[in-house]
Amino acid sequence: MFNFKASILNLLFKFEVVSDLPGRLRIKVNNYKKIPKEAVNFQNQAMEAVKRLDGVKTVKFNFVIGTVLIGYDCDKLDSKTIVNWLNTIKRLALDNMDLINSLEGKDEEEVIDILFDILDTSASK
Repeated sequence: MFNFKASILNLLFKFEVVSDLPGRLRIKVNNYKKIPKEAVNFQNQAMEAVKRLDGVKTVKFNFVIGTVLIGYDCDKLDSKTIVNWLNTIKRLALDNMDLINSLEGKDEEEVIDILFDILDTSASK
């Protein structure tokens, strides 16, 4: 079934690599000004999702200019792996929009546990 909301979010959450130095990856989020303001409330959860990839050390969002700076261990992973991970997170979020919407009003920790279980299951495949 076609999910209009997920399709729109997919268009909004496009990103591109703007700087790729060993151990430091900067990504520009296109259309960041169109991202709903309530999405900013999920900044910590988004950073934790990115950090679940073994080797990611730091994740910093800059909502003023629409970039994400990711510090990582070059001995454990490379920038291509990180970009693939970001796409996995985005795909899983879009594929599970109904589940995410159904969790509204539940305890934040419970929601995070459910969503990270989905992410971890996908990562182990």
